[in-house]
Amino acid sequence: MSAYAGVMNDADNHYYEPDDCFTRHIETEYKTRTVWHDRREPGQPARMYVGDERCRFFSVATGDNIGPPGIMKDFLRGTSDEGGSPSLNPINALEVPEFVNREARLAKMDAQGVDKTLMLPTTGVGVETTLALPQHREVLYPSVRSFNRWLEEDWGYGSEGRIYGAPLISLVDLEQGLEELDRLIVQGARFVCLMAGPIEGRSPGEPHFDPFWARCQEAGVNVVFHIGSTSVQPAYNQAWGLRPVPPSHRNSMMEYLLSFTDRPVVDTLTALIADNVFGRFPDLRVLSVEYGASWVAPLLTKLHHISRLHSKDMWRFGTPPAGPVELFKKHVYVSPFFEDDVVALSARIGPGRVLAGSDYPHPEGLAEPKEFAEELVGLPADQTEQIMRTNFDALVA
Repeated sequence: MSAYAGVMNDADNHYYEPDDCFTRHIETEYKTRTVWHDRREPGQPARMYVGDERCRFFSVATGDNIGPPGIMKDFLRGTSDEGGSPSLNPINALEVPEFVNREARLAKMDAQGVDKTLMLPTTGVGVETTLALPQHREVLYPSVRSFNRWLEEDWGYGSEGRIYGAPLISLVDLEQGLEELDRLIVQGARFVCLMAGPIEGRSPGEPHFDPFWARCQEAGVNVVFHIGSTSVQPAYNQAWGLRPVPPSHRNSMMEYLLSFTDRPVVDTLTALIADNVFGRFPDLRVLSVEYGASWVAPLLTKLHHISRLHSKDMWRFGTPPAGPVELFKKHVYVSPFFEDDVVALSARIGPGRVLAGSDYPHPEGLAEPKEFAEELVGLPADQTEQIMRTNFDALVA
């Protein structure tokens, strides 16, 4: 257990979704066309489908055959060569109460010393690329709405001040996306998950999407980019003769490097800066969660260099009010991997923009979230407190 004495806030927690997370609240005419699980092979992980097509990113149920919390910790910290698979010593996650039940999770949080948490999808971050295909497009928004209603019912959006569920938003159809965002704001959502990458051939920073950013700013909704399936995958992979959407955890080296590590969030945040979103919406806040942090310093170095070279003719939608580095440090919050150099990240973007996140209960995360403080050795106590607690408090104040 960490020596951190306080109660922390965790900016990266997950549930494992039940089979009916997309079907429970969907309209009858879409029930057989949305995301569903085929459990007709006893003893085998359920296969995931969208209608009659196998899901591309998550081809099997995410919780059926997964390693327990923190099983990869020593491997990722470089202290062991064993445990490089998320399916090491697999369990059925749907049978663990705190992974699937809000009250059990609150009790677990009490035992872990966690006060508040951002609760994020597991399956939910891997389906939009399939749902947005032409043959499934009609069921995209019914599926998103149904998932979010399940989330409201099972986990909530933080009305009790502790578990802040982050519903899904898609901007493939801006009008329908705004309609769902407005509904979520009324329901009290403080975070929304937006898939990283371009949207139907457009940068998310184009003024076309300003109504979305405006509503988020006005309502104080924090926009979360979390690792998962993205529109970047087919765009980047097919150009190299690779699979458009490789299955999760079964990417080739080139597929992984091109489109499943930090490339999607790097390009998306660059687009928001380059297209002056933060100039038009000076109070907007976005989060990068589970993309790590090794990309931050190189990106900021490159953006600063480019902006100095081409400062007068490089802005498509107006000149920003500050340089790219300053805009990033004002508007972007990063929840790094525990195995990153978190102290260096804090020095680069400021401790006020770093969020402790355990990725609990995923195998690549921490079984004890407060162990994140072990990565903060050398920081002053007030900066440790910012990262472990008060930065998150400010996001939900």
